[in-house]
Amino acid sequence: MNGNTKAWGIKEQNELFAAGGAQHQQWGVHITRLAPGDGCVIIDWVSELPEGQPGKEALRFQVEYGLRGEADKSVHDASGPSGSYTIAGVINGSDYEIRLLAIDGPTGDIAASSPMRLARPGVVPGTVINYIHPEDYTFNFSGRSTASPSIIRLPDGALLASHDIYWGLSGQNVSTIFRSEDGGQTWRYVTYLYPCFWGKLFLHRDRVYMLACSTEYGDLLIGGSADSGETWSPPRVIIEGGSREKGGPHKAPMPVVAHRGRIWSAVEYGSWSTGGHGAGVVSAPEDADLLDPANWTASPFLRYDAAWPGAIEGGNVPGILEGNVVVTPEGQLVNLLRYQTDGGTPNYGRAILLDIDQDQPQAPLQFRKVIPFHGNLSKFAVYYDPQSSSYWSLVNRVTTPFVSQRNILTLVKSDNLEEWEIVQDMLDYESNGWHEDRTKVGFQYVDWFMDGDDMLVASRTAINGAFDFHNANYTTFHRIGNFRRLGEKRGDAQ
Repeated sequence: MNGNTKAWGIKEQNELFAAGGAQHQQWGVHITRLAPGDGCVIIDWVSELPEGQPGKEALRFQVEYGLRGEADKSVHDASGPSGSYTIAGVINGSDYEIRLLAIDGPTGDIAASSPMRLARPGVVPGTVINYIHPEDYTFNFSGRSTASPSIIRLPDGALLASHDIYWGLSGQNVSTIFRSEDGGQTWRYVTYLYPCFWGKLFLHRDRVYMLACSTEYGDLLIGGSADSGETWSPPRVIIEGGSREKGGPHKAPMPVVAHRGRIWSAVEYGSWSTGGHGAGVVSAPEDADLLDPANWTASPFLRYDAAWPGAIEGGNVPGILEGNVVVTPEGQLVNLLRYQTDGGTPNYGRAILLDIDQDQPQAPLQFRKVIPFHGNLSKFAVYYDPQSSSYWSLVNRVTTPFVSQRNILTLVKSDNLEEWEIVQDMLDYESNGWHEDRTKVGFQYVDWFMDGDDMLVASRTAINGAFDFHNANYTTFHRIGNFRRLGEKRGDAQ
């Protein structure tokens, strides 16, 4: 499947498994969302029974769960062919096996069951959007880690969030959409997008779009939804893909910005195996059909140059990636990029600014400046706030010799994009005395937007038994209240 012939929006797992080429039986009952919490696990499910099975009106549904590896399981009645159930009284830090059963009412036989899922309850900062246990292979054709969170507010007031399903060297080709009707307090599953990876949800003229890749270094795609993410158009190819070995489009859920009659977003091209990534942008006229690839322009891709003034000395694989298109105070368009400085001198605390030719979108970017920056070794999103006349970001500040540290999430601000100040640590594992190895905890790759006086945040969160800090097991939601006043008084991410 090349990503431009079939609509996105796979509602159920049977169809997803078939599209992904997974060798999976037709289960009929699917757990669409797991949300482990303090002494509990919330499960959501839907059912789609194959031909020959009893009708849904003849079925009753049950939740079966128990400690991993133990034969004895608890069974509780569930509400119906779709719904939500909270398993209470479970032990934090222990793994549980969970599945949904569809029982034939007249005979008592199991008509269908979900795949067995794994969950580990525990205290979680924020609200769980979704969870995947690192040893849950249900989606292994794509991966088994939650990654690349994205979040927007819809015109009807609801929140829409997404994440892809990642594992190194796996298929990396599925994203999941969730919706909240109550400001992020509760979430429900909407659909799967396949193939879709590294995706950014954005709104343009009250229509939802997803800018993504088909897989790691695959086609750069765009698809749209006219019904708030419930169903999706066929995705269209903006830039043809490559491979890990030869290089291809690279991105993350980075900002999509309107400026001077065009919409812009940063994209890179390359791969780690080819020595890094070149930085560029894609853009299209604001009044154009965004689903027509002919309306998109891609700049050439500027490779990192160790001779740039202020560049680090040495480094493991120095380079630039995951850029932010931002408008400077003077009205110029720039790309503010993550700078891979680990192993270099200095090994932390720098970012790179490139100039974008806003009058010639087909022109290559130009080096502007190396700047001091907190949290340069992980993806960060930068947005301008007209109310405070400041730029804001949430970054992974490093406080230990382990420079890949992502277990502190820090609010930072700048008046000019070049000088950044720390406002406040919003999520701080280091100071909270958590029980886990610090290298297995992360609040990272956050996507966020300003919502009145608050920031609404989606985080790729690794905690409570993640594989490591990088391969997260949660996507979590957080609200940072009165963010402009933080630094003046104590505040916390909720």
